[in-house]
Amino acid sequence: MAGLDPESVFPELSGRTREEVLRDISRRLAETGAVRDGEDLARRLIEREGLGCTGLGGGIAIPHCKLKSLSQIVVAVGRCPEPIDFQAADGVPVSVLFVILSPADAPAMHLQALARVSRWLKTPGVSESLLRARTRDEILEAVRAGQAPTVAARG
Repeated sequence: MAGLDPESVFPELSGRTREEVLRDISRRLAETGAVRDGEDLARRLIEREGLGCTGLGGGIAIPHCKLKSLSQIVVAVGRCPEPIDFQAADGVPVSVLFVILSPADAPAMHLQALARVSRWLKTPGVSESLLRARTRDEILEAVRAGQAPTVAARG
């Protein structure tokens, strides 16, 4: 994520459940101005989880959705100090969330962003670096060091 906005990196998400964590990151994205309505975003992310878990495995999830109010992709990274049960297929609680939000009228862009991030996270060493990162600077460094793919992100 060349160009990942530091304001969209949240090293201390609060919440003890998947829904609480998704509400927290949604609220924070609204506070930064990345999205207009944090409550609507939280509802959409929670609904998306109901369709199928976004946990990739290994402690990482990629919650995502499309929003009519967006004109470009928004990428955020959040870290849960206490791992959260996302009901991932591997049973490993999630510590790192990569949130991908796309314009509703750009489904191909949405799928490309998901595919790029998913492939990038499977690159040896990338997930481990993110899982070890504790601060905003450490998360940003892990993203930069991982040679993240370019995703047209806000920022």
